[in-house]
Amino acid sequence: MSSAFAELAELEYRLGDWPAAHASALESLRASRRAGLDREAMASLVRLACIEAGLGRSRDCRRHAAQARKLGRAEGSPGIEAQAGEAVGFLELGLDRIDSAIATLERVGELSAEDPGTCATWTTDLAEAYIRRGDRPAAERSIARLTLKPTFFRPPALERTTAMLADAETYERLFQRALAWSDHAQQPFELARTQLCFGERLRHEGRLQEACSRVDTALASFEALGARPWAKRARRLITAWGRSARSRSLDPRHLHGRPVGTDLRPCAAELGGVEAEGDHRVGTLSLGLLH
Repeated sequence: MSSAFAELAELEYRLGDWPAAHASALESLRASRRAGLDREAMASLVRLACIEAGLGRSRDCRRHAAQARKLGRAEGSPGIEAQAGEAVGFLELGLDRIDSAIATLERVGELSAEDPGTCATWTTDLAEAYIRRGDRPAAERSIARLTLKPTFFRPPALERTTAMLADAETYERLFQRALAWSDHAQQPFELARTQLCFGERLRHEGRLQEACSRVDTALASFEALGARPWAKRARRLITAWGRSARSRSLDPRHLHGRPVGTDLRPCAAELGGVEAEGDHRVGTLSLGLLH
């Protein structure tokens, strides 16, 4: 029962029903504790911490991450410690605490080196943190870690951070490809994050109207998801650019502009030559997919 609730929580999180995901993750934790299953409890704690990081529930995220770390150390599992750290790093990034996010995620990198089976999804969050700090070489080194060993990672996040580092001739095409990946994978949070980053890059290139439109779209999605730190950041950007954010009400079930469950297979042109067959990995239920 614990594993069923855990997989349901991850699926609900990925599809954008974050309150339901949080409830399922709590049920998973309760079931694993009742059964005395420490490893399942560790995984449930990590799931809760990741969901709470996205929601901006800082105290709950840190508490559950700390509990996961404690169990991970007792079980000799650096992988769980790394995943708990990834959740906290994601929280810090959302809260715009860039130095703290970098320190936390660099520690995740050290723990991941001790456990070759650990997913490397944290590298894209670390790269984004370095980009926000203005440290391009460090961001490039973070992305390069994905090539050091065969590993699972999220194409939307990798495409997004690659686009953030791209030159003026290629960034727009790469952002469009990242958006297509996120839409195809039915990952509304990744889609909104990419819209936000795309908007920031457009503003840097002097395209203010387009930038505001992208960020406003991201804001509506973040608000529908309940991703409060990310909504706050989007709203702050629009205000800093001298514009007013439009208040829109989105049904979380329609965050892609269509009901969840609709066939989202894009054409090859939308994916920029990326084979859709490889996207089966994106939908795989895995701890590394939670954000």
